[in-house]
Amino acid sequence: MGIAQFPAAGGGVTQKVQEFLSTGTFTVPSNCTAVEVFLVAGGGGGGGAANSMCAGGGGGGGVLKRTLTVTSGTSYTVTIGGGGAGGASGSSRGSTGTDSTFGALLTAKGGGGGGATFSSPDRGLDGGTGGGAGRQNLGGGGGGGGAGGPAFNFSTSGTAGNGTTAGSQGGQGSDSSASTSFPGNGGIGIDGYGGGGGGGTTSTNGAPDINAQTGKGASGGGNGGAQAVAATAGATNSGGGGGGAGTNTSVTNPSGASGGSGYCRVTYWS
Repeated sequence: MGIAQFPAAGGGVTQKVQEFLSTGTFTVPSNCTAVEVFLVAGGGGGGGAANSMCAGGGGGGGVLKRTLTVTSGTSYTVTIGGGGAGGASGSSRGSTGTDSTFGALLTAKGGGGGGATFSSPDRGLDGGTGGGAGRQNLGGGGGGGGAGGPAFNFSTSGTAGNGTTAGSQGGQGSDSSASTSFPGNGGIGIDGYGGGGGGGTTSTNGAPDINAQTGKGASGGGNGGAQAVAATAGATNSGGGGGGAGTNTSVTNPSGASGGSGYCRVTYWS
């Protein structure tokens, strides 16, 4: 993945990059007045499942790329958001990922938690949208991708996982079919970050090789669970959503998986 360049401040400077995998401080060099910040929030946790309900994957964290005016010699705190916890077994919604920030200048919003009950699907929070809730004996909807956000200090909401696209907000998660147990896949995020977690599935309809039919995460999102297969977490520093739990009376782990932590990259000339 290449690093987008913006005009240098003048002669005698070179492009430099500082990455943050955990919370830290960026100090602006004396000859620098602008930086490009690529900021990813924590992904949402996947939903937990009950005996007859699959769970949706967590939404990817918000992803923002902005050129910011900064003050030479000033130190800015870079906060890296954590992934949301997976929902507990028994149809519990996953937790929202936490925000990532660059000082007070830029905030990427955490991804929404995956839904867990069909009667109350998660329609998403800021950042990536939580996956649609599972249905009885059917597959859970996948999580949405990370939201791109407008040119301000916040991110717009993603949209509910239903199998369509959402432009600069990242791909939506696909819904499960009304007649099979195939789960939904997570939506693609932004520049390889902030993808949704895959939805969980069940084996009660007798579909063949059901353990291979888990919902797939995207852009760092975790895979959904199935019978005897636990959901997987979003990748570290990807902002990916956690996979939603699969469901069956003999399921190995009906809990949702946690979302991936966030990330920050600062590009500047000095």
